[in-house]
Amino acid sequence: MVTKQTKQTQPTCKKKSISEKNTITLDMWRFYLLWGVVLVCFFALVGRAFYVQVINKDFLQNKANANILRTEKLRAMRGVISDRHGVPLAISTPIMKVVIDPKEYFETKAEFDRITKELEKQPNSRKLKRALPDKNLNLDELADAVGIDRAALKKNLNDRPRSRYLVLKKEVPPPQSDLIVKREFAGVYAEKTYKRYYPQPQPNAQIIGLTNSEGIGIEGLEMQLNTVLSGHDGAQQVVRDKKGNRFKDPEVIKEVEAGENITLSIDSRLQYIMYRELTAAGVANNARSATAIAVDIKTGEILAMTSWPSYNPNDKKSLGNKDAMRNRGAVDSFEPGSTMKPLTVSMALESGKYTPNSVVNTSPGSMRIGNHTIRDTHNYGALTLGGIIQKSSNVGVAKLALSLPYATLPTFYKRVGFGQRSAVKFPGESGGLILPPSKWNVSEVGTMAYGYGLNATVLQIADAYAMLANKGVKVPLSLYKLEQPPKGEQIIDAKIADQ
Repeated sequence: MVTKQTKQTQPTCKKKSISEKNTITLDMWRFYLLWGVVLVCFFALVGRAFYVQVINKDFLQNKANANILRTEKLRAMRGVISDRHGVPLAISTPIMKVVIDPKEYFETKAEFDRITKELEKQPNSRKLKRALPDKNLNLDELADAVGIDRAALKKNLNDRPRSRYLVLKKEVPPPQSDLIVKREFAGVYAEKTYKRYYPQPQPNAQIIGLTNSEGIGIEGLEMQLNTVLSGHDGAQQVVRDKKGNRFKDPEVIKEVEAGENITLSIDSRLQYIMYRELTAAGVANNARSATAIAVDIKTGEILAMTSWPSYNPNDKKSLGNKDAMRNRGAVDSFEPGSTMKPLTVSMALESGKYTPNSVVNTSPGSMRIGNHTIRDTHNYGALTLGGIIQKSSNVGVAKLALSLPYATLPTFYKRVGFGQRSAVKFPGESGGLILPPSKWNVSEVGTMAYGYGLNATVLQIADAYAMLANKGVKVPLSLYKLEQPPKGEQIIDAKIADQ
């Protein structure tokens, strides 16, 4: 019997081929490479975002702002200068300045020309028509509206095509500037500024001075107090679209600080009367100039100080006469002459060698000192100290001065305030001149006794006479109204001053 054996098949493991292993490995590398590239791109984007938003954000923000933001200056109103009673002597009135942005104008014009050419090819394109700038680009119309020369306007624009600020005209009345702005010229806008106005010009001009077209003080107290009067300008940001149109209310980024108001010691009524009388006297006597000062001897406040001729700071055409612009009372020094004789007599009384009843022989009406002869207009003979002043005797005061050490008189003058600027410290104020001690010889002291051989200002003379009138107490002069009078200095004895 034949036994049939069943053949059993054993499971066998199928071996992977070498090519199949390589394919799997390659796929894995591709997978890692792809993820690597993705990660690199991711980190690159994160790094770029960090750089743009954190490290370099200011630069990009400024680039964006430059396209839509414009910072405009807000002019501060200049302070008012008033007299001691509150009467305004210098005020600021609103006035406009018409300005153009040349770069914005040319960019708008270039865009207008580009879109116009495209519209010739696509005349029915609504998109192009909407994008067409609606600003007025006619420079001839702009020049006529502003009131300037057409050719000059075009030249100025072409010379500064990348400028962002070009002044077309200053001091434009607000109604006229409103009409110009309403015509929507490309890049044109108006800035509010202020024009200085002087209600009482001639009597006060030499003290107050004036400002230039930019509102900066260039003469007198306007110049000296410019920082105080000017205040601090503010600023606002204006947002514009690509056509230059404002589409958001301006944002104030810096508040305006108005200038301080100044109250002078001047009484404008007295100032006017003084100037009127100086004008009449100057014309009647065919004089080159006339100057006067009035002082409150108790407080040192200057109540009036003016000169003739003067000028009108409201009229720019009158500014050519520089002579009339000087405050002669403070700036001009001269030999004061006989006005010094009361001071010479005061010096003699202070020395103790003389009394009011002392007699000085002035005969024969002249005296010789060195190579110089001092003369009186008449032979007054024997004179008391009061008589010397009454007769205005040159010989008398010269004998008083030369009877004392030569240094006595010039030293006394210096103590009174001559040879130095007054407490007013007015711009350009002269300190006068007293010769140095090496020059104090018989000739110089003799002539100095009656006001020659030295230089002084009217302000110094007024200061000295106020001291005499105030019982020998010198109070610092001031051009500003004082709430409390300053403490004075006793220069000479009250009895001597009264005598």
